[in-house]
Amino acid sequence: MKYAVVIINIKGLGVKTFSYSIPDEMANIIRAGQAVLVPFGRQGLVNAFIVGFSDYIPDGIKVKKINRILDETPLFSIKYLKLLEWVANYYCTDFVTVLNASIPLKLIEKNSKTEMSVKISPMGELLLKSDKTPKESGVTKRQYEILDKLSKCGKTSLIEFEEKSKTTRATMKKLEGMGLVAFDLEYIYRNPLTIFKDVPIEPLYELSELQEEIYQGIKQKMRSPNPILLHGVTASGKTEVYFKLIKDVIDSGKNVLFLAPEIALASQLTKRLAKKFGIKDVAIWHSSISDGEKYDVWQRLYKNEIKILAGARSAVFAPLQNIGLIIIDEEHEGAYKQTNPAPRYDARVIAKRLAQFHQAPLLLGSATPDISTYYYALNNNNLFQILKRYNNAPLAKPEVINMQEYGKASYRGIISKPLQTEITETVESGKQVILLMNRRGFSTYTQCKCCGTVIECPDCSIPMVWHSDGRKLKCHYCNKELSMPDYCPSCGSDALSNSGSGTQKIEILVKELFPEYRVERIDSDILTKKNAHIELLNKFQKGEIDILVGTQMIAKGLDNPNVTLVGVIIADTGFSVPDFRASERGFQLLTQVAGRAGRGEYNGKVLFQTYNPDYYAFQTAKTQDYEKFYETEIKARQEFDYPPFSQIIRVILSSVNNFRAEKSAMEIAMRLNIMTEKFGFGEYLETLGPTPCIIAKINGHYRYQILIKNKLSQKGHDFISKFFNKITLSKDIKLTIDVDPLDIL
Repeated sequence: MKYAVVIINIKGLGVKTFSYSIPDEMANIIRAGQAVLVPFGRQGLVNAFIVGFSDYIPDGIKVKKINRILDETPLFSIKYLKLLEWVANYYCTDFVTVLNASIPLKLIEKNSKTEMSVKISPMGELLLKSDKTPKESGVTKRQYEILDKLSKCGKTSLIEFEEKSKTTRATMKKLEGMGLVAFDLEYIYRNPLTIFKDVPIEPLYELSELQEEIYQGIKQKMRSPNPILLHGVTASGKTEVYFKLIKDVIDSGKNVLFLAPEIALASQLTKRLAKKFGIKDVAIWHSSISDGEKYDVWQRLYKNEIKILAGARSAVFAPLQNIGLIIIDEEHEGAYKQTNPAPRYDARVIAKRLAQFHQAPLLLGSATPDISTYYYALNNNNLFQILKRYNNAPLAKPEVINMQEYGKASYRGIISKPLQTEITETVESGKQVILLMNRRGFSTYTQCKCCGTVIECPDCSIPMVWHSDGRKLKCHYCNKELSMPDYCPSCGSDALSNSGSGTQKIEILVKELFPEYRVERIDSDILTKKNAHIELLNKFQKGEIDILVGTQMIAKGLDNPNVTLVGVIIADTGFSVPDFRASERGFQLLTQVAGRAGRGEYNGKVLFQTYNPDYYAFQTAKTQDYEKFYETEIKARQEFDYPPFSQIIRVILSSVNNFRAEKSAMEIAMRLNIMTEKFGFGEYLETLGPTPCIIAKINGHYRYQILIKNKLSQKGHDFISKFFNKITLSKDIKLTIDVDPLDIL
C-alpha cells in the first residue's frame, strides 16, 4: 500500500481521517496502530495514529509524507479502535477525546528503558572446561574467578554482577576484549509489582460446599451474553470463587481483566493475585503508576505476555489480548464512572461491550449490587447469591446510637459515650477499630455568627472546606485555596466559626480522646505520595495502627480479621443528598463498612451514630437486608421511571454569563421537545427542565441542566445523539452531555 490512513490527534477533528504517503524506508515496518509524526497545515508536525492503509488517492490531491514513526510497536489493533469508536458514539463525544483518555499520550514518546547485561561467551566456557591453569589459559587468577561466577549465575545485569563480584567496569571490558564475556543491551520491563516480589505463592483455598455450588453454577453460565451477578454478603468468600474461575480461564490459554473501583483496592487485589498466580503473569494499571511503568505494561499487554490485568476504571482501556473473563468487583461503586473531564465513561458499561467483542463472560460481584444490575440479573436468570459468611461466621449486627439522646453528652458533640466505651474495650483487648467519616477536611463550612454568612468559593456556589493541616480553606470542586479571612466579608465581624466535621477533625478528636492509641487517617488528601495507601494499609494489616479514620475508601475491600469494631460518625450523610440514587448510595456505604467488622474468628460490632434512625434505607442498612431494600427501591424507581426503567441523559449548559447559559438551555430544551413530538417520541423521551443545577456555579460558570428519561433504549439513545451532534453553540457556551450520570448535582 502506498498511503497510510491516519487520525490526527487534535481535539475537535473527530474521526475524520487523512492520508499520507509512506516513505520507502518505512514500507517494511509501518503497521496499523502505530503512533507517527505527520505535517498538518499550520500546526506543523503533530501526533497521529495509523488506522488503515490505501492504494488510492483522488486526482488533484497533493499528499504529504509521514515524517517518522514514533514507536514501531503498535499501540492498538483495529479491533481496539472499533471499541473506542463505540465509546465515542455512546457517550456523545468526539473520537480524539476518547483516544486521549484511553491511550496516555506519554506512551507515544520513547519511554523504553535499557540496561547492559553480561554473560560468559562460548570461548569463556571452553576456558573453564579446559584442564589448564589460569596462567596457562592467559588469564589472571582473579579473572578466572570472575568467569567462574558468571558461568554459575548465567546472563545477568552488568551493574548487579559488578557489585556482587566486587569487580570493576574496566576489568569486565578487558574480559570482553579477550572474547571471554559478551555484553548486550537489554530492554528492561519496569514492573510496578516489584513491591510484591517477595510475596510467596500460595495454593488456592479449597472452596466450601456453598462456594463450590456457586462456582459450578457460574461455570455453566460462562457462555451467557448477559452479565452474571454474584451477590455475596461481606466476607462470604466471593474472591475465592473469582480465583477458581481465573485459574480455569488462564489454564485454557485465555486472559483475565479484573477491575476494582479505586487505586487502593486495586493494589490490595493485585497483591492477592500475585500471591496466587505470581507477579510474572500479573500486571496492574491505574493512574498512579509511572509513565515508564505504563509504557512497559502496555507493550507487554499488546504482545500478549500478561495473563491477568488488575486495575481501576482506566484499565478497561488497556489492550489486554485474548480475554476469556472480565470480573468487576464491588460493581456498585460510583468510582467506576469518570465524572470529569470528558469522556464521562462508565467502566462497567464499556466492560460489557468489551466482553461482547471478545465473546467473554462478564462477572459482576458485590454485597450491595447496583439496583439496575440486580434487576437485570434477576430477570435474565443470571443471579447467584451467597447470603452467609464463609464458614457461617456471623455478620456484625449494627447498633444505632440516637444522637438526639446522646449528642449533648458526646465528646465535642461528635463522638458519643457508647462509641468511646467500645473503642476503649476493643483496643485494650488487642483488636482494631475503623471509624468512617465520609467527608474530607477539618470542617465542612465556615460561618459568621453575627450575620450567618457562609464563606463560599468565589468561583463555585458551594461552601469552602477548612483543612487544618495546610491551614487553608479549600474548594473540593475547583481546588481553589484561600487563607482564612480575619473578618466576615459581609458584615466585617470577626465572629467567624468553623462548623461541621471532616476526617481531619475526627482524627484530631480521636487523638485527643485516646492519646495513648496509634491513630492514622486515610483519605484522598494524604494520597499524594506514590504507594502511600499501600504502606498505610500494610501498617494497619500488621497491627501497627489501632484506630483507622477514613472516608468511603475504607468501607470496601479491607479484609483485616483483627478489626472487630466499626463506628460511623455521621450515618445520615449519604441519605441527605438531593438525588434519586441517594438512598441506594447511603444504604450501600453503611452495609459495606459494617462488613469490615468481625471478618476473622472474633465477632464484630458496628455502631451507627444518627439523628434520623427511622428512615427506611437506614433501617434496612442496620439489618443488612438487601432484598428488603431492593423491593422498596425498585417500586419507587418504576413509579417515577428511573433506571432500570429508563436511561438518564443529563445535559448541562454553562457560561460565565448567567443569562446566556439559561437562554441556551431553554432554546435547546424547546427544540428537543419539538423534535420528540414530531417523531412521536414525546411519551418515551421525557424532557425535564431546564433548571439551575443544584450546584449552580462551578469554576465561575453558571450551570443549567436538562434531564432526559430515555424509555426507547438504543433507538432513543441514537435519536438524542444525532440531535446533539447537530447543535451549534457560540464559543461562550459550554455543552456537557453526561450519559448515565452518577449524580444530578
